[in-house]
Amino acid sequence: MKSLTLVLCILALLGSAASGYFWWQIGETKTQLQADLSSANNRAETLQADLTQTKSTLEQRQAQLAEVDADRAEARRNLTAAEARNVQMNRELDTAKRTLASKEEAERKLNADLDQLRRELVQTRLAAQVGSPDELANARQTIASLESRIAELQTSSAAGGTGTAVSRPASASGQAAAPAAPLSERTAAAKVARVGSRNAFVVLELGAEDGIQVGNRFAITRDGETIAQSVISEVKDTFAIAQVVPTSIRSTLRAGDTASYQN
Repeated sequence: MKSLTLVLCILALLGSAASGYFWWQIGETKTQLQADLSSANNRAETLQADLTQTKSTLEQRQAQLAEVDADRAEARRNLTAAEARNVQMNRELDTAKRTLASKEEAERKLNADLDQLRRELVQTRLAAQVGSPDELANARQTIASLESRIAELQTSSAAGGTGTAVSRPASASGQAAAPAAPLSERTAAAKVARVGSRNAFVVLELGAEDGIQVGNRFAITRDGETIAQSVISEVKDTFAIAQVVPTSIRSTLRAGDTASYQN
């Protein structure tokens, strides 16, 4: 009996020890599990906060992306409008170039017509110097007609807006226009355009623009030698007529001789 009791006591002690050990082990495990649960909860909260932050950032990015898409759409519309304007401007530029070319061509034609009419006017005036009374009357009519035509062409050229200056026609009265400028450098060595019958007069390539007046004297030279003296009797915009002093003639005058202004 004593042995059995001892054994039972020993078993009871061992059971108590085992129970205490297991109770301690369970307590430690519980503590560890609670710590792990607390850590897991903290991590979950952190992850939740990160997730919330990520969602907020994603929403911001999506809003920015929508704004960028709107800006891109606006930029595409602006680019399309700019391209359309560019096409229209190119068309208008081409039209303006064609219009300018047409105006320049018309201006060249008008200037050519004016030059031709001026030459005809000079020829008619020269013919009127030596013609009969009937021829003189016809020449005056022709001069008036030519001057009228020149005025019409000059008006058309001015209306064209090309900005090209056109000289005013000489008046039909034959009076010299007042000089609008001081003597130009061309008066030092002007060319003789034509010589009248029997060296009576010469037509000089000078006009009112060069500042000459009726009564100015010009020496006619050739190869550096003076061969005649002349006096201006009529001044026009683009030419002048000078009467040759008969007693001063040293040689037959020719077109191309040089006329130099004399003080």
